[in-house]
Amino acid sequence: MKRSFAELLALLGWALSLALALLCLQPGLGGLPPLNSDSAVPLLMAQAERVDLFHAYYWGQDRFGAWPFLLARLVGGRDWSAGGLQAVLLVVTWTAAFPLSRLVRASASAAAGMLVVVPLALAGPAEVRNHVLELAQPYGWQFTMLAWGWWSLRRLLEADERRARVGWGVAATLAASLACWVSTSSIPILAVVWGVESLRVRVRGHAGWRPRVTAAVPVLLGGVFERQLRRLYHRYGSRTYGTTFRTKVELDWGHLWDNAGKVLASLWSGPVPQGGLLLVGFGLAGTWLVRHARRGRAAWAELSEPAWMALACGLAALAQLALLVAVEHVRVNLFAPRYFALAHLMLLVGLCSLLLHHLARWLPARALRVTGASGVTAMGVALAWSWAHPPRVQEQHEQLLDAAQTLARMAPGTLLVGGYWNVYRLAAVQPLEVQAKPVPAPNYAQRSPFHMAELARTRTLVWVRTPDDDEAGEPQERELHGLRFVRDPAPIAQPSGFTFWRYTRASPHETGS
Repeated sequence: MKRSFAELLALLGWALSLALALLCLQPGLGGLPPLNSDSAVPLLMAQAERVDLFHAYYWGQDRFGAWPFLLARLVGGRDWSAGGLQAVLLVVTWTAAFPLSRLVRASASAAAGMLVVVPLALAGPAEVRNHVLELAQPYGWQFTMLAWGWWSLRRLLEADERRARVGWGVAATLAASLACWVSTSSIPILAVVWGVESLRVRVRGHAGWRPRVTAAVPVLLGGVFERQLRRLYHRYGSRTYGTTFRTKVELDWGHLWDNAGKVLASLWSGPVPQGGLLLVGFGLAGTWLVRHARRGRAAWAELSEPAWMALACGLAALAQLALLVAVEHVRVNLFAPRYFALAHLMLLVGLCSLLLHHLARWLPARALRVTGASGVTAMGVALAWSWAHPPRVQEQHEQLLDAAQTLARMAPGTLLVGGYWNVYRLAAVQPLEVQAKPVPAPNYAQRSPFHMAELARTRTLVWVRTPDDDEAGEPQERELHGLRFVRDPAPIAQPSGFTFWRYTRASPHETGS
């Protein structure tokens, strides 16, 4: 099987998979979770009129770096839709296949196959897709920067000329900084990658100790950059809004044993459980050790590129799982499935690289050509079918868009107050010129403190309700941050699934002052 044909076929498969994802994995189509307020906040950040240090991280949360939304705003302006920003996430995440393919370049068939396997790993298992490709989570952006950083670190270690070392060092530092900015959990992954790549070049005799030490610099700089930026963010939040918006991340010493049990139990969920992937990985590693460990360094030097990838991915996944056991924040959030998504994806990528390598060794060239052509043809048929029969917009999403348009007509630019899960998603899908200013009710998480000054000045506001609200009825008066508001006798609009009430600031006489 010629390399040029394999690459061409793989590029076609990659492009078809991306087109299929852009068509089907959009908010409201069912391939991803519905657009909620968590997903709407990044959209509001890309639409923001004013940007300051508070926008360096996901509003009010210092564990999700916001450079993707700042970059989207810089490149594409403010007029972003949910579908547009989702498309950017898909395109960016799909590019991770290229550096991962280059990492197994010594095995031509495996390198070509990675251009198709990585998209399948991203979009296939729901337990990966629903979190890695969701706007509300950092994992898609993080995975991509980790992949580009990994490739840059390898090229840095292999570089012979000073000019090449400087270039790849800058590239590795940039990728590491962006990966750490979007999530500090990138630091242990980058440390694992550096360790595995250093071992690889050492056993192959490609580099001395100095290049390996130099290659650690981008990882250290990435971590230092993120730490300093987060310190500035905390200081700005404290001075401007009276709070640091600091995520409580502490070692959970008193619950480590229980945490370990819950993490292990969680590894067996879904059609492609992480526990099964780990057992396969341990089995392959154990088999290799039994057969080759006695040969020592010579055996390590003969390891294939896909095997090195599988080793790094497996260790990085284990490092992530160890964090889930050790960090109190994960237990407080009930070991939510989203925390496992990145480790799951890395296990899939690592084992798939090994599978591709062994298939290329076992199958004849003609069988590989037929398999590759059949897979690409199947993607083409799926794309044509999806184009002719596009996924139907979910009723829940249609109701959201209708309610947002209704509110824009009845109360353009209003201060919108209510439950957290309503105000942000409604505002995010409105036109910019009539966009509401979302402010959650006092008993909900506050992600837009810059609108609090507007609350102190406003004479009227709109309160949004849905059938899921806990309150039995709409009260005649509400007190918000020391201010009293009186509602109109009837709602201003009742689109399907939503009710909008107008409240007016109570006069001193009405408040009894």
